[in-house]
Amino acid sequence: MWILTVDGGGSKTLARLTDTVSGRQWQQQAGPASLTNDFALALHNINQLSAALCRDAGVDSSKLQVVMGLAGAGNPQQQQLAYAQLAPLYQSLLVTTDARTSLYGANLGQPVLVVALGTGSVAMRLLPDGTEQQIGGWGFNIGDEAGGAWLGKLAVRQLLWQVDSLDGVQSPLLQAIAGKIGHSAAQLLPWLKTAEPNDFAALAPLVFQYQRQCAVAASLLQQQTAAVSQLITQGLAHYSLPVVLLGGLAADTLPLLPDSLRAQLQTARGSALDGAFILATQHHTTAETRHDG
Repeated sequence: MWILTVDGGGSKTLARLTDTVSGRQWQQQAGPASLTNDFALALHNINQLSAALCRDAGVDSSKLQVVMGLAGAGNPQQQQLAYAQLAPLYQSLLVTTDARTSLYGANLGQPVLVVALGTGSVAMRLLPDGTEQQIGGWGFNIGDEAGGAWLGKLAVRQLLWQVDSLDGVQSPLLQAIAGKIGHSAAQLLPWLKTAEPNDFAALAPLVFQYQRQCAVAASLLQQQTAAVSQLITQGLAHYSLPVVLLGGLAADTLPLLPDSLRAQLQTARGSALDGAFILATQHHTTAETRHDG
């Protein structure tokens, strides 16, 4: 059996093709595949990866059992549209969220709470009876607290306050951000008009970089810590689960968390691609895939 697994996020996409008979694997990376940020680009990158892996392995895509965990797939309209366009290419297809594939990979299909901090943010729990529940992940416009885009947006908001102040931009962090996006309204307004979540998320690493030398950065990271703590606390609720912190901001955020929360964390046992593979083995028939997709 040939299984193609895809992990499509707001910044990059990973894909792995596995021949379950021989055990051979092929893997490649491309640009973002967020269905809600840029649907056309997402499908382009997915198709590009799939075609390249099929060429490498010498197999036709019609023989593949496919599970794709994609950012934005929680939106039913986008998920259904993606499924409709991609399904004819494959033997079977399940389109689900990247949060779900990360959930199954984090503890290799065993009960767990996953808190993912990437361009966006989301918490998901997998309970012993197989129930899956999501907390957060409402998107950049209203939620995704503790994600890179959210943190970058908070930093830009602070920059605008200092641009408007009589003293000008004094914060070392905000000076660094201004160097990237502008020091004045004439520069900032065009940037703000076209800025996407990825653009805000690109600024988030600077907040961590300046935390020891800038009061504004330290204050923003207090908000970051509070947001992550809330995701973990609400995700655990009345359950006793191991907690796995994932995503591009996880390593930098971890040391900021209270000792009581850090004590509950464990290292991920697998990746989103591993989780997608587990789901593929559970949903390998065409009937099951169409029911879920």
